[in-house]
Amino acid sequence: MITGIHVSSSEMIINKDDGNKNSLPKFKKNQIINAKVLQLLPQGKAQLLVNGQKVVAKTALLLKPGEEVQLKVLEQKADIILKLMGPVQKMTARQVSSLVSFFSRNESIPDITGRKITSVKEILYDMALKSDKPDKTFLPKLIEKSGMIWEKKVARLILDNKSSSDIKTGLDILLKQDIKGNLLKELLMADPQKSDELKGAASFSKTIENFQLLNQQSSDSGRFLLPFPILNEGAFSFGQLLIDTGAKTKTNNKGDDKVIRISFLLDMTRLGPLRADFSILKKEITGRFLFKDDDTCKYVKSKICELTTRLAKSEYHVHQIECHTAEKEEIQHSSFVESLVRDRDDSVLSVVI
Repeated sequence: MITGIHVSSSEMIINKDDGNKNSLPKFKKNQIINAKVLQLLPQGKAQLLVNGQKVVAKTALLLKPGEEVQLKVLEQKADIILKLMGPVQKMTARQVSSLVSFFSRNESIPDITGRKITSVKEILYDMALKSDKPDKTFLPKLIEKSGMIWEKKVARLILDNKSSSDIKTGLDILLKQDIKGNLLKELLMADPQKSDELKGAASFSKTIENFQLLNQQSSDSGRFLLPFPILNEGAFSFGQLLIDTGAKTKTNNKGDDKVIRISFLLDMTRLGPLRADFSILKKEITGRFLFKDDDTCKYVKSKICELTTRLAKSEYHVHQIECHTAEKEEIQHSSFVESLVRDRDDSVLSVVI
């Protein structure tokens, strides 16, 4: 289920036959180069300025015209493969603050866009965590439909289809299944004279993009933060899901068993703020719950045996699940965002579910 969570590939591909009519700059394997993004092109391509020469590269990265990027040459054969060495767009303090504010003002509202866009509401409903029954497809749907990998899906569609009619058909399907794509379509088709009506939709779209930038910035550490909708009595609020798949290293093998660490942070109607930290290795689970007061913690402790039994029926073996009264900073809305912004990677998911 975790496969494909990387917000976008960190690589660019330069092909000699792909709009690069002039001779290409000389590249050497492991060489570090600086490039400037000149413009974004159709079909998932971008024009770059490298060593004074213009080149066209295929990429699913979130590039911005005018910015400068640092790249490493991974391969220099028929195709030249370049890897991004740092975040394409460094998050500003204002962008980080906007993400914290998104959760801080998190109230249950029937329409997040403020314009009653039916298609957006339907996607939110499909992704939402619902209290009536467990949903094994929750995480795959969240990754696929939340807008976090929108550009990657579009790039894949373009690369896999040569016919413009096939691309159009595929794009129509993607727009119906991705919340960012749906919002961008609504904003593009809207009457400019009624822009005030779309402030909510534009703000939500920008929030999704800021989450993409945050995740792209932390992708090498294998940590990703996903906002997820919670449906309660016909209205939506948002929780936070922090996933740690482990940092990328040269010794990582695809067949190796990895500990996956998952943390939830959300406000529950009756129990108040909840944080849950879990570690999973195959079917082995350990973890903890954090609540704001002793009484709530005591109540949840009485339910842990029932939870352990339910997990056993799903063939999970629980080593230990604890419940503690949280320190204030552990359950603040900003705690996950701040942990990803910080350079160090030591505290957020040291305990596992």
